[in-house]
Amino acid sequence: MLEELIERLNTCEDDGDCEAAAIALGKMGEVALPHLKAILAQGDADARFWAVRALGAMGTPAAVELLIALLDDADEMVRSGAAWVLGDLQAREAIPSLARLLREEVNSVGQHAADALSKIGEPAVNALVEALSDHRTQARVRAARALVPIESQEAIPALFRALEDESYVVRYYAEEALTRMGVGQIIYFRP
Repeated sequence: MLEELIERLNTCEDDGDCEAAAIALGKMGEVALPHLKAILAQGDADARFWAVRALGAMGTPAAVELLIALLDDADEMVRSGAAWVLGDLQAREAIPSLARLLREEVNSVGQHAADALSKIGEPAVNALVEALSDHRTQARVRAARALVPIESQEAIPALFRALEDESYVVRYYAEEALTRMGVGQIIYFRP
């Protein structure tokens, strides 16, 4: 069964079949880990992406550790997949690496890292608040957008400062975050 699933992961062309094989491998637990490591070391880009998905389905500490290491992979699709899966797993230990990608990656990997931090939620707020003052506009935009669904009281002072940002998009997301928390709204009652 294990060898068959590994073969499917290495050769499948149908995304649904790949997803099913990846999830089945992940549910097998750490017995599949050496095989997934082999795919990650030698497989083609698609197989490597599905190996990342299998690690997410596995969700063990060893899988999370490997996923964090994959945030530095040479392949953009693997880095994006690792960020996405770490967000789904709400892996707090990935926060520093995800925050670095949010700031440094100019492609979709940076946005996937920001989305992952948003899924992690409150534990990621300090990293997101720090990114709100980054010199790169794209990093500030991603951080402000990621803070919207978290609705963190801790982020309120930084979000108020972001209302003065030079970027309209940063100001927009800061305002949206504050509005969702009901902060700064004036309610008029007719006498």
